[in-house]
Amino acid sequence: MKKYGSTRYSSRWDAFTWCIVTGTLLLCSWPVMCDDYIAPTIICAGSFLFILVTLLSVYYKIDGDQLIVYQFFISTAFPINKIAEIKPTKSILSSPAASLKHRIAITFTDRSVLKSRDPLIISPVRPEEFVAQLRAVNPNIKFKDL
Repeated sequence: MKKYGSTRYSSRWDAFTWCIVTGTLLLCSWPVMCDDYIAPTIICAGSFLFILVTLLSVYYKIDGDQLIVYQFFISTAFPINKIAEIKPTKSILSSPAASLKHRIAITFTDRSVLKSRDPLIISPVRPEEFVAQLRAVNPNIKFKDL
């Protein structure tokens, strides 16, 4: 989706993400059905909404020469010209990615970008289009087939 010259990519959901949402809904509905008080209903509804909003608020934007990662209303910009490599990964590291299977690891040329030697792991929908758009900005990016 293009808006104001940038392209937005939502985070991809897979079966694991749907299991988290469904499991949370089931676990939250159990105390509601077993108790007549309003407090469990409010606590469970709040917990479910928090998890849902957290998962839905993860998305990525390519805006000019920056990759912007949004996670729970916090944005972090990364320079596309410092991306060294993009490759698929099955890593379960904590990351701004809603999917557990369809993830890509972005490695930067400069350690100071992430302040870590670990790669940035994300899960955009339409990963081929995402990588192509990144490579249009920085043709030096090495990538392995997704």
